[in-house]
Amino acid sequence: MAGRYIFRYCVPDGAIDIANVTQGDILRRQWSFRVNEPPELQEMIDQGYLDPRNILRGNDGELYDGDGNLLAEVNEWHAQYNVTNTDYHPGGKKLVWAVPVSYTVTLTFTETIIRDTILLKKLADGLRDGVPDPEFNFMGVIKSHRG
Repeated sequence: MAGRYIFRYCVPDGAIDIANVTQGDILRRQWSFRVNEPPELQEMIDQGYLDPRNILRGNDGELYDGDGNLLAEVNEWHAQYNVTNTDYHPGGKKLVWAVPVSYTVTLTFTETIIRDTILLKKLADGLRDGVPDPEFNFMGVIKSHRG
């Protein structure tokens, strides 16, 4: 009925908004991370029957620093495997096979800015010379309509 996804050792990747301000709007920031450990599925999602009461909806996402401190609450997030294959052409066959050789996991989310300085400061401080790289952990929870 539910799924809990844990993404550990996330490091910032690509473009990250420092500020994206529109008058009168709630401030939000886009983030993109590379995940440096295989994602953990702590609860399997029940496939169930084609019943609208079983439709899954995203509820919660939370970003933590390496020490377990909550940095951001996230309502919109997206995680994706990016698989790299190499071609193998078996002798006497016309079909070329794809053989998986590596993968990456990318996590992107939109943060509603509440505690602006904590998360952005951890990122900025970690990008300085001679300082350990910033590292984050993300937990996303998906629940069915019946909870």
